[in-house]
Amino acid sequence: MGIHVARFRMGGEVRWGWVRREQVIPIPGRYESLAEFLAEGAARARGMAAAGSVGEGLALAKLELLAPVTSPCNVVCQGQNYRSHMLEVGQDPDAKDFNQFFRKASSSLASSTEDIVKPERVRMLDYEIELGLVIGRRISGPVRVERGGLHEFVAGIVMGNDISARDLQLAEGQWHKAKSFRTFCPVGPYVYLLDAEDCARLMDLRLQLSVNGEPRQDASTSEMLYPPEETLTELSEVMDLFPGDLVLTGTPGGVAAGRNLSKLARQVGRFISVFLSDKTLAKLILKQGNTAGYLKEGDVLRASISSPDGVIHLGTQENRIVTRALEAPVREARAKVG
Repeated sequence: MGIHVARFRMGGEVRWGWVRREQVIPIPGRYESLAEFLAEGAARARGMAAAGSVGEGLALAKLELLAPVTSPCNVVCQGQNYRSHMLEVGQDPDAKDFNQFFRKASSSLASSTEDIVKPERVRMLDYEIELGLVIGRRISGPVRVERGGLHEFVAGIVMGNDISARDLQLAEGQWHKAKSFRTFCPVGPYVYLLDAEDCARLMDLRLQLSVNGEPRQDASTSEMLYPPEETLTELSEVMDLFPGDLVLTGTPGGVAAGRNLSKLARQVGRFISVFLSDKTLAKLILKQGNTAGYLKEGDVLRASISSPDGVIHLGTQENRIVTRALEAPVREARAKVG
């Protein structure tokens, strides 16, 4: 069985700890990044757990937990990887014949309790709860990854939220820009370090997200079209991955964009996704101007991922939406360009 670890601040220092019930047991050593922790600290944490030596624990509730995934790193994302999400946006999951990838800037990483900053110009801010894979070893060429051997490549799993500015994504077609604003990728609070026996559990995890207490997303990882082992096998043919990198594996149905697109489909018919180009469809959605369900100032996101038996639990994220205007020099520069 794997163990839960967290990154936290204590007395002005950043430390790592083994999470045991409601206590955090500090792990010996100082590790500036997730990659450094995986190189030495993870083995120390496992040794502590195996020995049953808990030492002096710290109250979890009193600690400032930090993002366990650290920048700089690769943040690679899968698009439309859940059946329910494809159906809600008018796509046929059985017809999908490729694994879709995109990137987020690692500067978008935030903690599980940090405010998510909504740029003032963004009107359609969306949420996407996702299971994240933390890469545990360097991959510099094609490899064949099997589900039972995932732990050989994936050090652990973590909860993430792919926050997205849908109006920018649709109007400009720039996924990276729309998804990479600072704070647009809350992660944590824990990394669950995998053991071999945990690999089979990854396709039976429950993802749940609510906005202001209203359930929005509730699904199982069993919905994935391309499971982690297939995804890593394909990615290894394309790019190098390094310890501490993050792969986000897609989101299930229930996002604000899907809810609004479903309403639009009922109004004009399901032919919209068949006969209209992506660009034309985007213009139609933006012209409709329906921002219902999208995130606004003061909204609170709450998310969790766990296995049915509770052995794997990635903690709870609770992030508030705050709005921030562009800085004056940026506004002035944009005015001159216009």
